[in-house]
Amino acid sequence: MPADTAAANEPASTAATPFSARIREASWSRHQGLDPSADAADRSPGVFDRLFDGSLGVDDYTRWHAQQFFVYEAIEAAAERYADDPVAGPFVFGELARRGAIERDLAFLMGPKWRSGIEPLPETRAYVDRINAACAEGPGGYIAHAYTRYLGDLSGGQAFGRAARRSFGFDGEGASFYSFEGIASPKSFKDEYRSRLDALDLPPEDRERLIAEVLAAYDHNGAVLAALGARLDKNPFSPKVIAAICHHMNTDHAADTLVICQGAGGVPDAGSARMTGFDGEGADFAALVGGTEVPVRIAWAAPLSERAEVRPEIVRLFTESKGRRAD
Repeated sequence: MPADTAAANEPASTAATPFSARIREASWSRHQGLDPSADAADRSPGVFDRLFDGSLGVDDYTRWHAQQFFVYEAIEAAAERYADDPVAGPFVFGELARRGAIERDLAFLMGPKWRSGIEPLPETRAYVDRINAACAEGPGGYIAHAYTRYLGDLSGGQAFGRAARRSFGFDGEGASFYSFEGIASPKSFKDEYRSRLDALDLPPEDRERLIAEVLAAYDHNGAVLAALGARLDKNPFSPKVIAAICHHMNTDHAADTLVICQGAGGVPDAGSARMTGFDGEGADFAALVGGTEVPVRIAWAAPLSERAEVRPEIVRLFTESKGRRAD
C-alpha cells in the first residue's frame, strides 16, 4: 500500500502527526520510568542511578553489560535476515551494530573465557524471546526493537558511556559499546532515522502494532533492569572468576558437571550439563533433558565468599552425587 494511501486511511488526528513523533509520544511514560532523574522516591537506587552517582561497582556494571549481549545478539541476527527487505532494510545500519563492541568489552572486563561466565536472566530470556517472536512476525517487529535500542544508545546511552568512563577509568575497551565511530553526528543520524520512520510504507494497523511493540520493548528492558537492580552487590564473586571456573568445569570436567546435575541437582535423566554461574549461596547449571535445557540450582552446604572455597564445595557435590548414582 502506498504511504499516502495508508495515511489517508488513518484518523486525521494521527495522520497529521509524523509517525516518529507518535512513537515518541506513546513511549514517553516508559522512557521516564527508566530515567534515573525521574521522581523515584519510592524505590531503591537502580543500575542507572548507581552508575550516575558513582556507586555502581564494576562487577555489577559487567553483569549489566553481559545481559545486553543477549539482547543485541537477537536484534542483530534479525538485522542480517532483514538487510535486503524493502521495509526493514532501510533501518539496518552497519554502523549501529553493537554486538562486536560488547564482545570486546566483555573480553576486557572478564577475560578471554567471558562467554562461559554469562547466562541470560529469566527476564532477559523473556526479552530475547519477544524480540525473536516479533521479528519473525514481520519487518515492523524488527524496526520496533532496533529503534528502541539503537536510538536510545545514541541518546541517553551516551551519558551512560561518559559515566562509566568517569567511574571506572575506561579508555576505549570497557565502554566501547557506547562509541559509534562510524557516526560523525548522532543528532543528524537520529534525524535521518526518524525521517525514515515517517516515510514507512505501512498500513495503519501495522503502524499501531509497531508502536505497541516499542512499548513492549521498553517494558522488557525495564524488567531486566529491575532484576539486575535486585541483585546489586549480592554476588561476592566477580564475573571474571565465575567465567574462569565455569569454563574449567565445562571444558575439563564436563562429565563431572553432568554427574552433579544428575545427583545433587535432581535431574537423573540429563544427557549433558554445563555450569552457568554461581554466587555465595549456590551454583547454577543448565541440564539437557529430552532435547531441552532446564535450569538447575544447587545450594552450597554453607555460604561461600572466597574463590578458594569453591573448588572443595564442587568436589563435595561431585562425591555425593557419584555416591547417589551408585546407590
